[in-house]
Amino acid sequence: MNELIQLRRPMNDNGPDNIVALHGSLSSGQQWAKLIEACGRKYHVVAPDLEGYGSNSLCLEPAPSRLDTEAEYLSEKLEALAGPIHLVGHSFGGSIAFKLATSGRYAHRVRSLTLIEPVLPSILFELDADRPYYELFAHECVRVCTPLWRGQKRLALQRFLTFWNGRRSWDILPPNTRVAMLERVNKVGGDFSAAFEEMGVGEAARRLTVPTLLLSGGNSPLPAQQIVKRLTSAIPNARHVHMPEAGHMLCVTHAAKLNPTILQHVDMAQAQSGTALHLMAALGTAFAQ
Repeated sequence: MNELIQLRRPMNDNGPDNIVALHGSLSSGQQWAKLIEACGRKYHVVAPDLEGYGSNSLCLEPAPSRLDTEAEYLSEKLEALAGPIHLVGHSFGGSIAFKLATSGRYAHRVRSLTLIEPVLPSILFELDADRPYYELFAHECVRVCTPLWRGQKRLALQRFLTFWNGRRSWDILPPNTRVAMLERVNKVGGDFSAAFEEMGVGEAARRLTVPTLLLSGGNSPLPAQQIVKRLTSAIPNARHVHMPEAGHMLCVTHAAKLNPTILQHVDMAQAQSGTALHLMAALGTAFAQ
């Protein structure tokens, strides 16, 4: 079982709400260091390493996975948290955050949802106009996973990085980072399979009732941008913030601009939740009288 990085502890039992931040493929909980810093002591922030990443065991071979399995991997640590949860997820971490927010097990605890280009491709299968985006995404997935299944990890990683971050992403990657990613790249096959096998995304999105913020970058792959657009139209009262100058790793490259937007969203959701609780308490007192 992975270890959850507890970067801020609540000051007391009635302390601040929890922010649970989930990273993308080939990253780790350390991705959220600047978000943790921006939170100060206002929120209790936890950033788990997803299965196969960070301090967790390596995936020795590529293997299929499912989003409910990925969510279950985090369950023990999530259930150890007291109080409400604000979910923040980037890329594959956004897929898992969406799964948690729409599951019966955790939905009642979720007070807000922030999705940064989540990988939820099946929503592109609902409308004919979106099919080319789905097919492009599926094509790139096959281009990455085929060499991975053949043991060609370097080629798989090059194609993965090129798709998400552009042609120069491999060339500018520091040697030690290349080595670390090559050690972890087998898990990418499971991440893609989990994302593509998740059905009913549109229906689940339309049932979401928590305040939801979606973020995208103008230099990201077109399927990723289109997924955000479709989720924004499906989720009731969702808000979409688009950063034309940013790419898929906007939560890292544009953290100075992005993090205040995320925290403003969490602040508003927390305030709304507090107002609702006070109203329920007042109504309960009135009926008791």
